[in-house]
Amino acid sequence: MRVLITGSNGLLGQKLVKIFSPDHQTTGIDLQIESSIPEENFTYQTLSILQVEKLKELFSSFKPEVVINTAAYTDVDGCEENKELAWETNVEGVKNLADLCRIMNAKLVQLSTDYIFNGEEGPYSEDDTPNPVGYYGLTKLESEKSILSEFVIKTQNRGSAGKEKIDFLIVRTNVLYGKGENLRPNFVLWLIQKLSSKEKVRIVTDQYNNPTLADNLASAIKEAIEKGLSGILNIAGSEYLSRYDFALKVARKFNFDQNLISPAKTSELKQKAPRPRKGGLKIDKAKKLLTTELLDIEKGLEYVK
Repeated sequence: MRVLITGSNGLLGQKLVKIFSPDHQTTGIDLQIESSIPEENFTYQTLSILQVEKLKELFSSFKPEVVINTAAYTDVDGCEENKELAWETNVEGVKNLADLCRIMNAKLVQLSTDYIFNGEEGPYSEDDTPNPVGYYGLTKLESEKSILSEFVIKTQNRGSAGKEKIDFLIVRTNVLYGKGENLRPNFVLWLIQKLSSKEKVRIVTDQYNNPTLADNLASAIKEAIEKGLSGILNIAGSEYLSRYDFALKVARKFNFDQNLISPAKTSELKQKAPRPRKGGLKIDKAKKLLTTELLDIEKGLEYVK
């Protein structure tokens, strides 16, 4: 199987490269000049999902059977300030990939988020109605819609015969953490850095999610693809808790002083973008369809040591 991974230098991208390249012909694209993780059976080139003509050349030469899109503008506050960039990356870039996947008869695997929901009644299932409260969530929801509309339009206009519609899997996840090369710190690595320096931190008690180990997510995505799953699937960690309780678990795991962590309310932090409070995702469907164990915090943090 020929697999194209966009955003291959990011945390999840790196994990996907490592897990796919031993078994499948894999290529990655990202904005950096070089790949962060050279692997056998893996090629890399500097390329943005907004560069349509160069994307066409890549699709024509590599002929991917599966495209996993991890490229996104994920700075939640940044999306509020740079709406044009957020829309281009998170929506227009996905449209580019969806169109090329349809033409090449490739499966598109799109990463999405619990931020497409308003956070009033989480955790959320695949069937719950999205209603984002911030611009980041809005762009990720629009990217989902662009894939769904491509599937529906092509099916309605040209029938359900093979190559005229797009095969897709939308994977929703939340609060990714883990170790990687040349990355900006995710929540766990940021917290470890602060606590190891004995710095005090304030962590919110009123934002709930089920944090997801990137290694675990990559393994589950690989299984889902190899099983030919399509549609929308939540893949996330198995433990639902507040960000504050998550931080305490990290401190205990790595023997840091828990007194350095003080509770705070979201309203006190004055963040630019609104956050879903009761976010997170129900993973009952994934548990039924996949054999990959979706890890709790204790098991997930073993991979960060």
